[in-house]
Amino acid sequence: MFCKNCGQQIDDNAAVCIHCGVATGNNLSSKNALDNPSHLAGIASCCFPVVGIILYFLWKDEKPQSASLVCKWMIGGIIVWIIFYVLAFVLGMLGSLSSY
Repeated sequence: MFCKNCGQQIDDNAAVCIHCGVATGNNLSSKNALDNPSHLAGIASCCFPVVGIILYFLWKDEKPQSASLVCKWMIGGIIVWIIFYVLAFVLGMLGSLSSY
């Protein structure tokens, strides 16, 4: 990457130019500091997958780590809900068969 002010070559991850001291606008460290995945959001996504879908689309560009965590919890929650409903259906069918 080249500095927009002095034109010297600088590191791609540099926040400031080492030659002239001008900020590059490359604030990767501040973006990563803000992307601190919350397990509370993950658990909420597991219990309520709709919340996970909403949070994923809100965070996928700005907070990719948080979006990934929420997506994983959401998928886990959907799997748990499917298992719950299948078990409820099977147990309901077994209960109705025993009454005959």
